Order: sequence, then C-alpha cells, then structure tokens
Amino acid sequence: MRLKYKPDFEETKKRWSYFWNKHLYKRPIVMSGCYKNPLKNGPSDVFSLRYYRAYNELWKQQIKIFNEFAESFDFLGDGVPSFAPDFGPDQFAAFYGAGLKFSEDSKNTSWVEPIIDDWDKFLPLKFNPKNETFQKILEYTRLITDDSKGKYLVSDIDKHSNIDTLLALKGAEKLCVDLCDRPEKIEKAMLDLRKDFPEICRLLYNAGIDNSGIGTTHYGFYSEKRFGVVQADFICMMSPEMFRRFVLPAIEEEIEYYDYSYFHFDGPGALPHLDDILSIKKLRVFQWQPGESQKPNFLWLDVLKKAQKAGKAVHVFGNSKQPLTPEIVKQLHRELDPVNVVYDGIAVKDRREFEELERWLENNS
Repeated sequence: MRLKYKPDFEETKKRWSYFWNKHLYKRPIVMSGCYKNPLKNGPSDVFSLRYYRAYNELWKQQIKIFNEFAESFDFLGDGVPSFAPDFGPDQFAAFYGAGLKFSEDSKNTSWVEPIIDDWDKFLPLKFNPKNETFQKILEYTRLITDDSKGKYLVSDIDKHSNIDTLLALKGAEKLCVDLCDRPEKIEKAMLDLRKDFPEICRLLYNAGIDNSGIGTTHYGFYSEKRFGVVQADFICMMSPEMFRRFVLPAIEEEIEYYDYSYFHFDGPGALPHLDDILSIKKLRVFQWQPGESQKPNFLWLDVLKKAQKAGKAVHVFGNSKQPLTPEIVKQLHRELDPVNVVYDGIAVKDRREFEELERWLENNS
C-alpha cells in the first residue's frame, strides 16, 4: 500500500503497529515535516479556514487547497497525511439541533448559541441521523474519501462529545448552576449522549473515516484498527466528585469503544482529575495540553513521567515560542520511556536534519 503523499506508508504502518502493542521498532515514534517547495497561499490558508469553507460548502475548493499543500510538504517520520471533514469544535452540539455560527470578521472557528433553557422541554436528548449538519458532514466525508484514495487518509472529526456537548447546548454558567441545582437532569442528558455516541461514530466510519479498511487516523496518529481521540474540556470547571459522577463514566465508555484511544487533557484546571484519567486501563495515549501562557508540554516532565508510570504513552510537543527541537528530543530521550512516547512537530529545517535525529534515536534506543 502506497500513498502519494507518504511513500514510506508501509514502514510507517509497521512502526505504529509496534507502538500500539507497546513494543519498540528501532526508535520511538517521531513526527515532523517541512516544505519541499514554497506554498502559494501559506499554511494558514490550508487549515485556519477549513471550518469556514466546510460550513459554506466550499468543499472542492478546500480539497484542492489541501492537495496543493500536501504536494509541497514533506511528511517526515511517522505522521500520516490526512484531512478531516470538520465543521468546527461545536459540531456535536449541532447534531442535536444547535445552529453553527461564523463571523465574517473571525473565520477561524465556529460556535453555537445555547438552545436549552428548560430541561423538561428538551429532554430526552436524541440524535437524529437526518440532522442537517450531520448529513452535510457525511456528504463532505464522502467527497474527501473519493479524493483521498491513493494519496492521503480521511481523518476522524474533532469530537467534543459528552459534557462538552452539554456545555455548548446549555452555556457554561447555566451548566455549572445545573450541576448543583438539577443534577438528575444532567445525569439524564449525559446518559442520552452516551447512548448515541456509538451510532454517530458508526455512521461517520461508514461514510469514509475507516478509509475502506486501511485504518483510522487523527492528529497524524495512525492505527490499522479503530483509533479515536476522547476529550472533555469542561472538566476544568468541575470538582473531582462531580467529574466522577457525571463525566468519568462517559469517558470510560468512549475509550472502551475504540481499539486504541487517546485522551486530550486540557489546561491546568484539569489537573485535579489527572489520577482518575490515568487510572483508565484501556487508555493508550495521554496528551497534556498545558494551555495558553503556560510553559510548553515538553517541560512538564512530572506530568509526562507520571502518565508513563501509569502505563500510558505520552504525546510530546512544543509551542510557537518554544518549539520541540532535535536537541530537546535527545534530552527527553534520556528521561522518557521510548516505547511510550510520541514526539510531534519537531522543528527541523529539512529532511537531512530530521534523518540525522532518526539515526541518533535508533543508535541510542
């Protein structure tokens, strides 16, 4: 199996297979990239407007722009070139009737206005497969799938499911109040969402996210089996007791749904829940996202080592102010278990510099 934008895909598949099975194949997983030739409109045009174009059904235009980017880009290491049919972070809420909104002055993201005022009038929550936004995502997925064959893979969508869906449907302040004043309604709503999750995933996979049996991908990660990213950003506003009651069961079920899973753990406010997340046996990859104005992910060695001690792989990366360089990777390699780490977004100027790092890792693993 060859992909136009990833000629060494077979070797990449082999390395990911070793990773998911907790074995080392020559070196740890490393992902990077650089431009082979200049890109006409710049990388920001490829990704920053993807939600806006998806929402406005500029699908063929977006696919063309992605292909122009992929033609110009050298996907180094183990990251798999892919593109997701995303409509924005609140798309799960749109599946339940909320309307996605964009501003012409801020085209980089979308949002929804809360639509739940009275729980008694809105419950039970029930996903309708004929929902307009969902049907558009399926149509867009099929279009990307047709274009992707032999070139790249279709990525899973960004699933702000479980409590993040309620956050979008109700609004943060009112949801916080309801957690205290109407906990039985939150429990009922969460149960409704949990029941719908597998069906939503099944329909998305059948539309093309399973890549005709080739495998699944997200964030450049790849698995021949069913791989998915789980998150619950709202937990930064919850006590451990509330988290365990309302959200942890949903997270555990989503992780159980996948063959291999990844948890996106976002912001210092989430740290009180770290032990609970790391205790989930089937969770394979833990991503610590420190948040704005924080030191980069790779400097939180205490969190990364704690996750590895719990048997999880860690996703390691830098930020715009402090990128993850080859020298930093070499330093971290002495601290972190190479079987349970993914180094991502390594800042290199060309393929030669990246291959030098690969050789060093192979010789020192």
